[in-house]
Amino acid sequence: MQVEGDGARLLNRLEIERTFFNPVNGVPVLPGSSLKGAMRTALLDGINAGQPLLEDEGLLAQKGKEEANRRLQRRLFQYREFEQDPMRLVQLGDVLFQDGDGVGSELRFAVNRRRKPPKPGEGSMQSQAEQRGLYRLLECVPAARFRVFAGRLTVQRLEGVTDGRNRLPAADLRWSVSEIAAACNRFYRPQLEMELQQMRERDYLDAGWATSIRELLEGSAGQRLDRNEAFLLRVGRHSGAESVTLNGMRNIKILLGKDVETGKQRFEYRPTGTSWWLAASDTQDRTGMLPFGWLLVELHPAESEPPDWSETQKILTGLPTEYSAWIERERERMRQRAEAQARRQAEEQAQRVAAATEAALSPEQRAIRELQCWLDEDRAANRKEPGGRLANRLNALLKEGLPWPAAEREELAKLAEAIYGYLDWGSGKKKQERKAKIQQLREGTA
Repeated sequence: MQVEGDGARLLNRLEIERTFFNPVNGVPVLPGSSLKGAMRTALLDGINAGQPLLEDEGLLAQKGKEEANRRLQRRLFQYREFEQDPMRLVQLGDVLFQDGDGVGSELRFAVNRRRKPPKPGEGSMQSQAEQRGLYRLLECVPAARFRVFAGRLTVQRLEGVTDGRNRLPAADLRWSVSEIAAACNRFYRPQLEMELQQMRERDYLDAGWATSIRELLEGSAGQRLDRNEAFLLRVGRHSGAESVTLNGMRNIKILLGKDVETGKQRFEYRPTGTSWWLAASDTQDRTGMLPFGWLLVELHPAESEPPDWSETQKILTGLPTEYSAWIERERERMRQRAEAQARRQAEEQAQRVAAATEAALSPEQRAIRELQCWLDEDRAANRKEPGGRLANRLNALLKEGLPWPAAEREELAKLAEAIYGYLDWGSGKKKQERKAKIQQLREGTA
C-alpha cells in the first residue's frame, strides 16, 4: 500500500538529502538491494498476472499490515522458508559509478504535481502537497548518462542439484537472466510509456529529455528491449506507487485533506495515484521537469566487451546545448571544489605538523620561534620600532639566553643580528655594545 495526497509525512527541509554514495570517494552508488527489489516486484507481477489480492490479504492490507505483503510474496513465490525464496538464486551487488571525469550528482527539488487537471468545481490546479508548499531538496544522479554505472548480475543454476530436504526454490521459479529481463520489461515499459504520454499532455517534461527518450524507445535501444537484451528498472525515492505495487492489486491510499466539520483527515483508496513527484530546478517550475528513478540496463556476458550502443550514446550525448553547458559548469564546479578540498587538506596537514613541531620544542626554541614570528610580522607590515616589542624582547633574551645550550645560543645570536640589521644597529658606540652582547651570548659568558 502506498500513501499519496497531501504528503502528511513530508516536511519542508533546508538540508540536502544525499543519495547513496561510496564513502571512499563520495561518488554515487546504486544499492544492489534496491535493484534486486525492483526486479522482485516485476517477477511477482508476472506470476500474479493481474489478479486481485485474496480476501484475507486484502483485509490485512487495508489495515496497513506488513504481514499482507509477506503472505502475498510467499504465495506467489511458493516458499515458506528463506532457502525456498527464488530470489536467493539472484545475486547482485552494489552498482558502481564509472564516469571518472563526469559529474557524479546534481541538486534537484522534488516537487509534487497533479496528474490530471481538476474537473469543473473540483478545486485547485495544485496537488494537496503543492498547496502546502511541500518539497524536498535531493542529491540526484544526472539524467541521460551513458553507461554511468556498471555491476554484475549472477543467477545461480541448479541443474543436477538434488533437493531431498525440499530446501530449493520451485523448479518453475528458477529464472535465467533473459527471463528476468523479460519480466522487468513487461512490468516497467508500459509504465514508462504511459507516464511519458501523460506528462507530455500536462507539459511537465523537459523537452530535450523527452525527445531523447522517445528516440531511444523507437530506435535500437527499443529493439534491444524487445529482444530482452536490455531491460528497464525503476528505483529510488519518488518512483511512484505504480512501480512498487502489482497490477490488479493496487490499493493506493489517497489523502484528501481534512474534513471541515470534524477536522479529521479524509482519504480513499484508488487503483492509481493522483500526483507525481518530479525533479525540478526550482520549486515553482511547471515545466522542464524530469521523473525520478528510471534506469536502462544493458546486458552482456561478464567476460565480453560491451556491445555497440553507438546510436544510444549519440542520442544521450546529443542533448540540448543548454544541458551540455550545464554539465561543463558542473565539471568546473567539481574541479574547483576538489582543488579547494585539496587546499584545505594541505592547510590542515600543515597545521598538524606545526602543532606537533611546536609541542616538541624546548622552552628556548619556543622563545626563539616567537621572536622570529614577530620579526616576520614587522617585515610584512614594514614596521620598524626600535623601542617596540621586538627590540625589547630581544634585549631580554640576550640576558636570559646566556645559560642556554650552545646550539640555541648560536641560533638566537644569528636572529639578533638579523633583527638589528632590520631595525638599525644604531650609532657607533651602541652598535659596538650590541655586537658585544651577541658575542657574549655565543660564548655563554656575561
